[in-house]
Amino acid sequence: MVGGTIFHREVIQREISRALVLNLSGKASGAQTLLRTTMPLTEPSLLSRGTRQQYLFKETDMTTLGIVGTSEGFVIAADGRMTIDDETKRTTSTAAVLAMESEEAQKIFEIVDQEKTLGYAMAGFVTLDNFLLLEEIKRKLQWLSKRDFDTCKKYLTAVAEKVTDEINEAKRAKIIEKFPAYRRTETGEGWKIADLILVGYFKGAASLACAQFTHMDGVKAECDVNSLSPSSCLLSGSDTIRKAIYPDAGNAPDARFAQYVKQPVRSLQDGEDYIRGFIAACSSELGRELDPECWRITGGHVHLAKITLKEGFAWVTPPKHNPITASST
Repeated sequence: MVGGTIFHREVIQREISRALVLNLSGKASGAQTLLRTTMPLTEPSLLSRGTRQQYLFKETDMTTLGIVGTSEGFVIAADGRMTIDDETKRTTSTAAVLAMESEEAQKIFEIVDQEKTLGYAMAGFVTLDNFLLLEEIKRKLQWLSKRDFDTCKKYLTAVAEKVTDEINEAKRAKIIEKFPAYRRTETGEGWKIADLILVGYFKGAASLACAQFTHMDGVKAECDVNSLSPSSCLLSGSDTIRKAIYPDAGNAPDARFAQYVKQPVRSLQDGEDYIRGFIAACSSELGRELDPECWRITGGHVHLAKITLKEGFAWVTPPKHNPITASST
């Protein structure tokens, strides 16, 4: 990806990432057992045109996430399910791996200081062999929060560059034995490692920005940072279910999903209903019928926060104290 805003009213061709995959063993070998979590972002398709509110969708074969930006503020939510990546591995998985399965995993976090009121989520690999990527990201976010930056994108760029340096140093020192090669970048020329997503207010300005960590050849990691429109309604999850609820132009919605539909989205409450409706649809029996794999890995405790200039970062439905952290891997 290149810098600048990547979501437009035209056909969108970029993607940010396909999935957040928690590697409990800390290894990246093909035989490992992975846990899936719900902060994926992938190639979006525009759901409506000609309005000030941009309706975006990102398809993923993982689980669900939603972000809505309005004139009042932002809403961000995710489900709480963390489960075995492949059910066929269940009988061979260790007790430690199985014990990490949860319906109450936390995947949304906050950064609040005098200049920043942000929520953030990581999408990708939490660990790379013995390198604790999520913990390194948290350290760099905290360290660089004390420095002065003009915009959220510049802050995120500084964080991403420092994290990339640490990744490459860990690779040279063989702390990281092998970079993951599970998901291609949008160009098909490289591989995705992880994404870091920030949303909220930076020096009073509504902001939504994403950093992507990738590698081309298995030797050196790279990063790229993009700003997104803060007035977006973004859903990520099953494209099959999305099309049933919010079909592409020229197609009719599936009437069986009518209870999950929320449009237009004009307020924070609308945004909450919009995201909750999509997550509920993905985890419903109808969702099971249309996309059984998405249904299997979506569910559990939905945690949701609102971010406003007046009230800051505020949990509407808080997580249940089971955060995804690299230290728990």
